[in-house]
Amino acid sequence: MAFTPNEIRNKEFTRVKNGLEPAEVSDFLTQLSNEIERLKEEKKQLEKVLEERDTNIKSYQDVHQSVSDALIQAQQAGEQTKIAATKESEAIISKAKAQADVIVNDAIEKARHLSFQTEDMKRQSKIFRSRFRMLVEAQLDLLKNDDWDYLLNYDFDAEQVTQENIQHLNPQDVNPNANNETPTDETTETLSNEENQSINSNETTNTNKSTSENKDVSSSESSSNK
Repeated sequence: MAFTPNEIRNKEFTRVKNGLEPAEVSDFLTQLSNEIERLKEEKKQLEKVLEERDTNIKSYQDVHQSVSDALIQAQQAGEQTKIAATKESEAIISKAKAQADVIVNDAIEKARHLSFQTEDMKRQSKIFRSRFRMLVEAQLDLLKNDDWDYLLNYDFDAEQVTQENIQHLNPQDVNPNANNETPTDETTETLSNEENQSINSNETTNTNKSTSENKDVSSSESSSNK
């Protein structure tokens, strides 16, 4: 049965002979009442403190939960960001490698094409140089031919034809009665025909020689290309 401090303080006892001292009993009850009141007040304060602590603990728990949730979300976001960044970097690297391969292959193809063109131009230049050299040599050989000296030294003046030049003519073209006479137009024409035939023969020889040299150069170039 619970008693309040006032009930203890105002409690009355039955008086009997040789009973307790009323003043002492009253004083003790008063002290006991005060102590109980103090304890009850202390209990209230302690309960208030406990309530505040429970509130703080609940608040701390809420904060802890919020922080934990934030950390978990941050970790998840970090993982997702890391995964996304990894995928993006891999995609960028893959694309860059593909573009680099295309650029390298294109450069190799262009270099190969230029190399082929260069080799073809070198080959054609060698052929042109060889043919041009043979042509020049053929022309030089033609200029060095003794027939040019013969033609340049030959006197076509009908009045100055000598006996030596007349000997080149056929006997039937010579007039036996005109040894000391001036050659006729027919004699001059015969001499010109013979000189032309000699020149044509030399030109044909030089042309055949040039053609043979061209064939030899072409054959050697074909062998070197193979």
